[in-house]
Amino acid sequence: MRNRRNLYFKASSCLLEAIAITVIFVNQSFAQTPSTCALIGVVLDPSEAVIPTVEVRIENLGTKETKSATSDKSGRFSFAFLSPGNYEVQASKIGFAPLRTPAITLTVTETRRLELRLSLPTAVHNVEVSAERSMVQMDNSALGSAVNETTLIGLPLATRNFAQIASLSPGVVAGVYNAGELGLGGTALSQIANSNDGIFVHGARSYENNWQLDGISVSDVQGSGSGSGGIPLPSPDMIHEFKVQTALYDAAYGRYSGANVSVITKSGGSDYHGTVFEFFRNDVLNANDYFRNKTGQPRATLKQNEFGFVFGGPIKKDKLFFFGSYQRTRQVNGVAAGQDPELATPDK
Repeated sequence: MRNRRNLYFKASSCLLEAIAITVIFVNQSFAQTPSTCALIGVVLDPSEAVIPTVEVRIENLGTKETKSATSDKSGRFSFAFLSPGNYEVQASKIGFAPLRTPAITLTVTETRRLELRLSLPTAVHNVEVSAERSMVQMDNSALGSAVNETTLIGLPLATRNFAQIASLSPGVVAGVYNAGELGLGGTALSQIANSNDGIFVHGARSYENNWQLDGISVSDVQGSGSGSGGIPLPSPDMIHEFKVQTALYDAAYGRYSGANVSVITKSGGSDYHGTVFEFFRNDVLNANDYFRNKTGQPRATLKQNEFGFVFGGPIKKDKLFFFGSYQRTRQVNGVAAGQDPELATPDK
């Protein structure tokens, strides 16, 4: 009897562990959904008639990952749960010339629509497809704007805080960013209920915004009290893109009445790539504060160094990738709130 009971308890334990592992994987798969995008389209012939059973293949130009689909009887095809990035689309069917598109950029939370027009084969033919980004998103009613890597690198970020760019989206109002603050400009992401700083969308409070990092919610759950810790701030060199959705987004991004900010970090690709950086500020380069100038006081001490690196690449070519980053901030600050101006001068 003892042996039977032991076997029963062991079997029950194994079953519970299997259920727990299954729940964990299901939760992870749902958690990653908000960090993806989609591609849909239709295949047409020269007379604008739809073409069924066309093999459509897409390839991620960064990771070389490929996916295939076949158009249905209405000529339509779709690819869901894609990682943001640049893709190449190919279509082929017996009796038609093969088609290959230029690189198509897919951004987070968006659905891109394509019309693939196959031509009849000839002795000499040249197939060219151009895809322009539509100014109006026909497949999604959400209001928002995406910020890509080029914008992150090109725009000045005095505090290296990507939220400075998030505040440029339509419908977003933010407090004035103080580049002399300690750290990465804390008031830019203040979640305190009684604070006048932060990011406000369509009149909602700053702690009513939903922040997601690679599909995982990183919102400040203590945003309504004095224990607010803010949100994670990855290095701008680590961010692939982010999107600020201000209204009409679907239930997958719900739980908050303000904006939904989806941040996508970089991932390794088929080639090794990396960056080494340092951004610094010094008393010699800084201008004096207006009010200190008016009262005849010299510039206060503010020395700041932000340095680090990002690096990624393949572990197994076209199969397994890695990406990592490191950033450190050193700051000597004599202009923080509450400091005695006389004690903050460089000669003392």
